[in-house]
Amino acid sequence: MQRLKISTTTFTFLIVLGTLISITPNFLQTSLAQQITTDLTAPTGDSLHGGDKKGSLEMSVQNDTVIATAEMDVPPANEQVYEGWLEDKGDASGYSLSLGKFNQDDTLSVNQTMVNPYTYTVFYVTAEPVDDPDPNPAGVVAGAPLSSPFGQ
Repeated sequence: MQRLKISTTTFTFLIVLGTLISITPNFLQTSLAQQITTDLTAPTGDSLHGGDKKGSLEMSVQNDTVIATAEMDVPPANEQVYEGWLEDKGDASGYSLSLGKFNQDDTLSVNQTMVNPYTYTVFYVTAEPVDDPDPNPAGVVAGAPLSSPFGQ
């Protein structure tokens, strides 16, 4: 059997090239992450948002994982808790997905993998009764539209 001889320079080049090829997909996925930072505002008319500022939302999507932090400026009324939601409004299904209740410092933290997070067009917050058995959203207190690439 004949042995293949390569120089140290060629060997080093191949190692570097292989490393670059292996990290490129992770770099591209990270660089394509979508970040949203916006105010949560009171509902106006038929819209879930557009009024006075009530809180803030930071959200990013990386590899179909939604990472979000929502904060409300004012605590909920007695015997109520805040709950965060995503919804695909407009021509879509109108489905509302609960992201869970806010904690005692009026913050919601989300780290959830979804099949297609970009179908959602709006994030909103409801005030729900404590220990609410109804899985549907109650009264909307704040919301924010999700900009492109959301709404696909």
